[in-house]
Amino acid sequence: MRKPLVAIAGRPNVGKSTLFNRLLGEPSAIVEDVHGITRDRHYATATWNGHPVMLVDTGGIISEPTDEIPAEVRKQALIAVEEADLVLFVVNGQEPLTFTDRDILDELRRSGKKMLLVVNKVDGPRHEENISEFLYLGTGEPFMISALHGRGVSELREQITELLPKVPGDLEEEEFPKVAVVGKPNAGKSTFVNALLGKERLIVSAVAGTTRDSIDTVCRYHGRPYLLIDTAGLRKKSRIDQPVEYFSMVRTIRSIDRSEIVLILMDASTGFTEQDQKILGMVHEAGKSAIILVNKWDLTERTDAYLQKVTNEIRTSAWFMPHIPILSISALNRQRITRVFPLIDSVLAEYRKRISTAALNAFIDKIKREASPPRVGGRGVSLLYVTQVRTAPPGFAVFSNRPRGLTPAYLRFLERRLREEFGFTGTPIRLFVKPRSREEGTTVGQRKQKGKRSGPPSPRGR
Repeated sequence: MRKPLVAIAGRPNVGKSTLFNRLLGEPSAIVEDVHGITRDRHYATATWNGHPVMLVDTGGIISEPTDEIPAEVRKQALIAVEEADLVLFVVNGQEPLTFTDRDILDELRRSGKKMLLVVNKVDGPRHEENISEFLYLGTGEPFMISALHGRGVSELREQITELLPKVPGDLEEEEFPKVAVVGKPNAGKSTFVNALLGKERLIVSAVAGTTRDSIDTVCRYHGRPYLLIDTAGLRKKSRIDQPVEYFSMVRTIRSIDRSEIVLILMDASTGFTEQDQKILGMVHEAGKSAIILVNKWDLTERTDAYLQKVTNEIRTSAWFMPHIPILSISALNRQRITRVFPLIDSVLAEYRKRISTAALNAFIDKIKREASPPRVGGRGVSLLYVTQVRTAPPGFAVFSNRPRGLTPAYLRFLERRLREEFGFTGTPIRLFVKPRSREEGTTVGQRKQKGKRSGPPSPRGR
């Protein structure tokens, strides 16, 4: 039983995203007093009086758009209306009705959907004087609200709940693997997500930066659901000169944080760049599993030699993630797209893998014979035992009689041998050095605080 869907529609800058956030109860959509901030459909779930509701925020609809982006925004908004059980038609209560408002109203009437007229930006009694103009539209009693200040929103929420079909409050959510799609602007992320979905869910344009918000979409492959999170392109900090660009970057970082696996799209025609390396570093520091997708393969030589060249570039630059799988694709031509989901499943299995303590201790016995830790101050350093303390990502507690003797170089050796023995393709590994007793030694986390890091430089600190 699916959640009822409520679409918020209207022309640009009437406060749709502000209302979306107010109904949702958290700042999910980017809100700024600039036209055209919301471009794609943006979905989120709210629960009112024990009943779950799916809200969708849409971009501003423009009458007879002549440019590519406004035309796509209009198309996406009307698709959201088609999907909806109820449409909130939002207008600006501080301005007279426009030709565009009336054009949108005609579109909504033709859709045959249930509709509520929401007159926003009614911040006080002086703005209620225009109510007669809205009554003449024939849409019933308008809701006079201020989404910014919350005025009238609770009454609107109650009316929405009454008009929607009721679903159980304990409706179980399916467990979706959370897959974030990240990369530089114009790397083909939205084209890639649309290719997986088999329909135009996201706006695709050659203009860099078309996607500004992080957009969630459920996709099924052979019946298994996946939550795809398409994100705004990550730019260099020096190129972030607008507040909306900054918030898009913050949203992308948060999307990485809430994902389990990250698909990093790079542009095959430009090669692996410094910005690609920084994005990979962010994913590594967040402790997420990852796959690199070399996109736009149709624009290259498409030879094994060229693929080997690109792979070598990636392996050299991403030296801190030698375990990451690499797949060449063309999202535009759907080349090798079907290989992505089996690869996601394989990497997620490694990300969630748990190794028994008995197998780990047998591994440690082998390591002791192979290469013991270097002596410290003439005193021997022993590996006592290892146990897995977490998954997603895999984390291991390494116990030693002298933890300070386990140097970063030796820990890198230990990680490499763990991968050779147990796999963990595409996922980072965390090693926590522990003393035999609390009085001895230090943990890896404490050692990092002292500046003795063995991992890659932080991309956020550059």
